[in-house]
Amino acid sequence: MGKESIFTDQKGALQQFDAQQKSVLAAMDQWIDAVTTADPETVAGLYAEDAVFWGTVSPFIRTNPAGVKDYFEHFMTMENLNAIYYKPMVRVYGEIALNSGYYTFFHTKDGKMLSIPARYTFVYRRDGNGQWKIIEHHSSAVPVNS
Repeated sequence: MGKESIFTDQKGALQQFDAQQKSVLAAMDQWIDAVTTADPETVAGLYAEDAVFWGTVSPFIRTNPAGVKDYFEHFMTMENLNAIYYKPMVRVYGEIALNSGYYTFFHTKDGKMLSIPARYTFVYRRDGNGQWKIIEHHSSAVPVNS
């Protein structure tokens, strides 16, 4: 039996991930890497043709590859863009998988490092090659406690 990936959830409980769940986390790693180091075309290629996407910093829904690419063309212009994700909750149901959690985007503006903490839900479907493609992605900024 291989070593299991372990993450701490927001209540401090440990969640172990099996091989299927780790494959979903690998897809998430690929997305983070593409968003922060690649081009919008590469990121858009991680989404299925019929994907639905609500981006963190846009009020508009994207429902086709051109819309997804358009969002990332703007989003990826942020200077020194970087991101981390944490506290993922991964569930796999055959050819469908869900990953919900938190991520924080970092970027530089006017010489200052800024952050955008957000929560996410990704829904994946395996394609004909066994790769996870994003079919649903909803991201929203974490509300400020008042």
